[in-house]
Amino acid sequence: MARQYPSTCLSERPHDHCVSDITTHYNGCLRAPKRRKFFDSLTQEAQNRIVRDNDKIAELRHRLETAQYDSTAGARLRSFKQAMTQWAVATSRPRASYGPDSRRPSEPNPYFGSDDLVNDYIKAPVMYFKDGRPHDVPGLPGQFPRQKVPMSDLLADDIRRNPIMQPCDDDVVRYFHLPANNMVWVEEVMARYYHEKRPQLDDMSLRSKYRRARTRTETLLRPEYWQGQQNFEADAEVHARHMRPFCDRIAVDSSVSPKNLALFMPYLHWETDRGRVKSAEIIKEVHKQMPRSMSEVVNQAQNLAHTHTQDTTAPVWVAPQEAGQPSLERADRRRALGQLLRAAAALSEAMDVHTEEQLMMRYLHAQPPLHPRRTLDQSYYGALKSTRARDRDQVVYRATNPEPHDCIGMDECQQCNEDVRKVPRIIMVDQLWLWILDEKTVVTSFPRRFGKNRPDPSAIHKSLRNRILDSLPGDISTAYDLALVIIDECSRVFFDRAKTDDRKPNLIESFAGAIRDLTYKQTAAFDQFLIYTHLASRDYKREQPSTAANNSTQNTLLNINPEGNLLKEVKDVVDEIHIMLRIKDQQLAVLSQLTKHIRHTLSPLTHHKKKPLSQVSTAWDLVLGDAMSDDPEPDPESEILRLKAQHTLSLADHVLSDLQSRISELASLLQIASNTSSALKDILTLKQQQASVIEAREAVKQAQLTLKQGQSIMIFTIVTIIFLPLSFCVGLFGMNNIEFNEGLLPIATEFKIMFPVSAAITLIAFVFAFSQGVLNNSLVALASSMLSYVWNGAVTWLAVKSGLYMVGREMERKARRLREEEGRVTGGMKAEVMRREKNLERMRGVGSVKALHAAKRKEGGEEGRRLELLSPYTPGLEGGGFGKDVEMGERRHTGMGMEPGHLGPGLRHSGQMGHHGHGGMI
Repeated sequence: MARQYPSTCLSERPHDHCVSDITTHYNGCLRAPKRRKFFDSLTQEAQNRIVRDNDKIAELRHRLETAQYDSTAGARLRSFKQAMTQWAVATSRPRASYGPDSRRPSEPNPYFGSDDLVNDYIKAPVMYFKDGRPHDVPGLPGQFPRQKVPMSDLLADDIRRNPIMQPCDDDVVRYFHLPANNMVWVEEVMARYYHEKRPQLDDMSLRSKYRRARTRTETLLRPEYWQGQQNFEADAEVHARHMRPFCDRIAVDSSVSPKNLALFMPYLHWETDRGRVKSAEIIKEVHKQMPRSMSEVVNQAQNLAHTHTQDTTAPVWVAPQEAGQPSLERADRRRALGQLLRAAAALSEAMDVHTEEQLMMRYLHAQPPLHPRRTLDQSYYGALKSTRARDRDQVVYRATNPEPHDCIGMDECQQCNEDVRKVPRIIMVDQLWLWILDEKTVVTSFPRRFGKNRPDPSAIHKSLRNRILDSLPGDISTAYDLALVIIDECSRVFFDRAKTDDRKPNLIESFAGAIRDLTYKQTAAFDQFLIYTHLASRDYKREQPSTAANNSTQNTLLNINPEGNLLKEVKDVVDEIHIMLRIKDQQLAVLSQLTKHIRHTLSPLTHHKKKPLSQVSTAWDLVLGDAMSDDPEPDPESEILRLKAQHTLSLADHVLSDLQSRISELASLLQIASNTSSALKDILTLKQQQASVIEAREAVKQAQLTLKQGQSIMIFTIVTIIFLPLSFCVGLFGMNNIEFNEGLLPIATEFKIMFPVSAAITLIAFVFAFSQGVLNNSLVALASSMLSYVWNGAVTWLAVKSGLYMVGREMERKARRLREEEGRVTGGMKAEVMRREKNLERMRGVGSVKALHAAKRKEGGEEGRRLELLSPYTPGLEGGGFGKDVEMGERRHTGMGMEPGHLGPGLRHSGQMGHHGHGGMI
């Protein structure tokens, strides 16, 4: 019975009593005549919400239609309007109006900013802390920690709009976040902080030419601290862009100690495979549209102007429906509805990525450029042009991607119902850029997930906000505390066990599960190898003739494809863990350097100040100055600074310890995967040795066969030698010549004809025999190819047209299943027989030893007691050890039957390869 869900918004059944969202219900569920009545029945707050949401919708429509760069979302919006109009015509509904009044809200909208249509819609989060407590930023909407400012305001050279240009008190710690690794944003924000202009390359050259002093922004963004840390070439792939792991203090004024710090650090995050594909498509499209000459620049400007001046709101392919004209047929209405839903889905996806698309179009090839997100393989193999195949071979992708299976229908297949909820995901490597300015302002830059305009529980900044909300007063009392918390959140994305986000992949569990499956398959492969070596050894000892079963055993022992595929999978796992460990080691190096700088800055504050010499009253005080160096009554302000410094240093040690524990966890996974890889290499080595043994045995058989053939040829040779003179005499005297049989020709004339003809035939035969068969092989190959072409073409055409090809494929599939079943059943029977034979041999050995012990006991000699102590079967006779041995043997060999190359699910391994021994080899 189908599950009944309650009626709610966007349901076709009445649900006025169950409204999940008033805006959705107002716009999507109610017809136009009923909207006014529903709107009047709401409270003033609900009415204001509907007005705000509709203003946002109108603003979003205006944004898509007037984008600075031709966007996918704009084209999808035009397609959606056409599909909407076609559906209205098909269902005889009133058409929606897309006139000028519906594009823009009638009243002033706070969402309209400057003319910068890219930066106006990107928000930069802002947080203030005063005396270690959250503090709301005056002049910004919202409350802590969800206050945001448009990037256009943060980049503006206007102290009234830009909060980073506004002064702050000494007890205030400010935090500004840039939601992308955009180098242009960073340079602009740093220049706004110091109330200066953004440094340009021309300004740098003029400064070096005229020996002009550096500005504070130029000092902070010196090449050794900024663009010189870029670890890629100018002509490198876009996904190769990244900054070297780096952390150092910077002094912008030579008269004071360094109060600024710059930090670049990679960290692990994730993305859906669909998001990665869309990002790659946008990067490829932007790269195509990048002009390479002045003529291309002019052509692109003309095309853009032509696109913006076109009227794209009215559909041109839908004819207006006249009054009284009957509506379209049901099939046409269903077709129109399907096109409308498809256009709506495409528009929804394009709206999600519209912001990132516009951002890349503007800044991807700017100077300096935007750094896009990278996959795990792109971060390591930056020189590769494309890593799509490697990205889809990730462990996390295989763990989250639905596996193909024989489906019996969506309603009845449980696997399909589970797979429909799966979203393929991959591991990404993002970058954290962090600056501490004057020890009281923190600026960070790291990207978000692609196309995530809605709240994302796994986002770094979302996790940071939740952590700050749960923190105690005073936990964030210095800029270093905030920097350490940010670094810790970036480092613990996949290692926070407390978070239960279903979307975020469980990295550790995915790798542990993959290694566990590979270890099981490796154990099963080793057990299978031992079984077939025992079978081959038994057949060889019995000297059985070559049969299909023997050939199957040998083929299994010589086939290394299963173990090779397992070894490839293990190598991929080890490679990915190596890359992650490399990233974690880089994080450890950066964090260690940051901790060193923090200690250098705050260590003097962790000790009480000594009394100055002016306060030393007696010589006794001067003598005890070292013993009583601490002030018994320290200054309250100094005590507060000391406690803050101790808290920061303790937090740094805690974050460093947590990072080391995460590295240890990955190192343990690497060790297990390496052990599995070594075991697979051992199996391949044993197979190679077994192949050498089989080759040696076959060589011995071939030598024996060759010897027998040589003996037979010797007999024929002897007989030929005996009869050769006789045959010559018979042929000579049987010739028709004048001398012997009164023929027509004399014997000399016959010799003159016979010997040259024989010599010519012999020469031709030798030429064909020793000329490598070039001509002969060419003629044969040509004739064979012609016949094969005619025959195979005719047979294939006949099989395809008559349907025999599909019938044959079905029969082959059934035969394959029968062979698998046969291999499983016969393999189990063979394993059971081998187990019984081995148990019988052990029992015979135990019986003989027991009889020997009894005889020695009767004699009562010292030798009997010594033999009893040295015998391995004595404990089994008295304490049940042999029974345990037999039980272990049963467990090892139960369920080992399988066909060649098949790893049965019932196989088990005792743990180490040495437990099995090598007695099974031939």
